[in-house]
Amino acid sequence: MTYQDIGKIRSIAWQATLIVAASIALIWLLYTLRMVLLLLAFTVLFCYLLLPMVNFLNRPESRLSIPRPVAILLVYATIGGTIFLSFEEILPLLSDQVTALLENVPTYARKIDQTIKMLSTMPARYRLPLSWRSTLSDLINGTPLRMLDWLQMIASRTFGLSLYISWLVLIPVIGFFFIKDATGFYSRLIGTFPEGDVRYRIAAFLQDVSQTLAAYIRAQVMACLLVALIEGTGFWLMGISYPLILTLVAGVLEFIPVLGPAILFVIVVGIAGFSSWQTAMIIAIFLIAFRIVHDYVIYPRLVSEGMKLHPVMVILAVVCGAELGGMVGVFLSVPVVALLLVCIRHWRTLTFTPHRVIVPVDGGDNA
Repeated sequence: MTYQDIGKIRSIAWQATLIVAASIALIWLLYTLRMVLLLLAFTVLFCYLLLPMVNFLNRPESRLSIPRPVAILLVYATIGGTIFLSFEEILPLLSDQVTALLENVPTYARKIDQTIKMLSTMPARYRLPLSWRSTLSDLINGTPLRMLDWLQMIASRTFGLSLYISWLVLIPVIGFFFIKDATGFYSRLIGTFPEGDVRYRIAAFLQDVSQTLAAYIRAQVMACLLVALIEGTGFWLMGISYPLILTLVAGVLEFIPVLGPAILFVIVVGIAGFSSWQTAMIIAIFLIAFRIVHDYVIYPRLVSEGMKLHPVMVILAVVCGAELGGMVGVFLSVPVVALLLVCIRHWRTLTFTPHRVIVPVDGGDNA
């Protein structure tokens, strides 16, 4: 081996060491700034939610076009006013239902205890093998403790989320500048790449990312509104207790793919079962039937062509998100997987079928 070969080996070793060190430093930096990155992620989703309304008010081709900063403030004021008036109307009724629910908690706890005692006698009643009886009895008797631990975990997580109440201010403030300067950000970013095919490809990629995020946000908001409206109407018609509370819970949990509807099913069927098992069965059939129609008919049409995700991929994404990031991971799992598919699609296009596209004239912010 010559001295020149040894020099090349040393050079390769130094380059590999630097790459590994830089990767470790980048991972450490991303982990340290994970809450800032999460804040930016929620801000981006918030911006895509408001962009269609802002773009409608700020149309350069229209004589009635409103300046972009004023359009953003008008949208903020409209949304804030709508939320305030809605709470003015529903807050008294919601307060009454919450009071009634808290008053009935001891009764529900007593009924749960009676149900568990009844279930614990079933293995002996049906003369199951002794080993089965012991296993089933331990499982049934341990259920209240597991439920208590689960409730305590939810309470602690909910209290932990209250530490980020400042995000309710930070997200709109940061989002204001993001939306106001979206065209400038886009133009400066595209301008950093060399003219020609590379710039066209980057423009196409960013436009695809924008359309994917916009499709996800629109689909989720519309799905939450539809689920709250349809399921809330069903709860009211079937006479279930606390329909307004359950309607709001249904709309909020719809933001959490797969896991949210499952939690809602357990809550609603459990509350209905305290009054009548026949009502609980009817509610269960209604929720299952509506979920099938929603997941395979309504939601795919809401998403349309913006996100091409098979239901199995959504389930796997949610499971992986829960393992990696808990509840936040569940919420962000679907858009992250959708963006990864966009990256893969453009990589395959770059590798196998190169072509050019036209750079969008509106700056790519027409979500």
